[in-house]
Order: sequence, then C-alpha cells, then structure tokens
Amino acid sequence: MNRKGGFTDLFIFMIIAFVLMLVVGIFVYIGATAYSELREQFSQQEDSFENQNVTQTVENTLGEVPVAYSVLYWGSIILLFGMVMGIFVSSYLVTTRPIFFVPYIILVFVAIIVSVPIANVYEEVITNPTLASSFNNFVGSNYFMLYLPYIVSVVGVVGGIIMFASMKRGQNEQAYIGG
Repeated sequence: MNRKGGFTDLFIFMIIAFVLMLVVGIFVYIGATAYSELREQFSQQEDSFENQNVTQTVENTLGEVPVAYSVLYWGSIILLFGMVMGIFVSSYLVTTRPIFFVPYIILVFVAIIVSVPIANVYEEVITNPTLASSFNNFVGSNYFMLYLPYIVSVVGVVGGIIMFASMKRGQNEQAYIGG
C-alpha cells in the first residue's frame, strides 16, 4: 500500500492491450487454419489409411480448438475492461502530492498521442486479408482497440480525478497514523 506512483499505468495498459489482442487473434487464426488444413489433407488421403477414420480423429481432437478459442471473443473484452478497472483501483490507492498534477496531465497527453499509432497499426492488422476472418468476431475488443485514443483519454482523466481526489484521503490517513 506504500505505492508512490501510478503514472505509467496508461502506457502499460496500451502495450498489454495491443499485445494481448495480437496474440489472441493469432491464436484463433492458427487454430482455425490448422484444423481446416488437417481436415482437408486427411479427407483427401483417407483411402490410404486402413480401417482408421482419421477425419473423425482430427474432428475429435483439433476440431475442438476453434470451439475452445471462441471464448476469447468475449474473454478478451473482459480482460481489457478488467485492466481499466485496475487502473481506477490503482489510482485510488496511490498517495501523491498536488505538484504531480501537471506531470500527470502531460503524461496523459503523451499517452493519447502514443495510442493513435497503436490504434492505426491494429486497424491495419485486422483489415489484413489473411487475418481479417480471425479478427471479425472480436467485436467488442476491436471497438475497444480502434477507439483506443478516446478510451485512453477517458481512462487517463478519470484515473487522474480519482488519484488526485483520493489525495485528501491519503493525507487524512497519514495524519491519523502519525506519518
């Protein structure tokens, strides 16, 4: 609880959100591609296998991967929303001084500027013809990432309000404890 700064939370949030969405999208792409390729290959060669239903084996094993990865469509938005809530909680728990208000505002502006290219790169990734089918079902997460500059500005401002409004609470607790 003796945390002295929550100023880098927005940058960590942007980086983790971008990497998370890329990894999740690539997992979905790899799972779907591997399943369809194996199914296609083994359905063409089924006559060469003696008394084995390889297509059924692929269906029972790797066929469950796209179904299992479908949880990522809504799970990713829950993770992103959880990170935003974590920033708010972190802002509440930080004890800071009023002099850090100006650097915090500057960092929020820098975070907004940095989030614009991240959102643009994400848009290029999801519109790539190879990956577009994998990212189409990430409706909430795509919205979240495409409007990342707006979300970062709202989270930064609300986090700052929470941080500097709870500053008075931190001073009262220190006076009560004797610190």
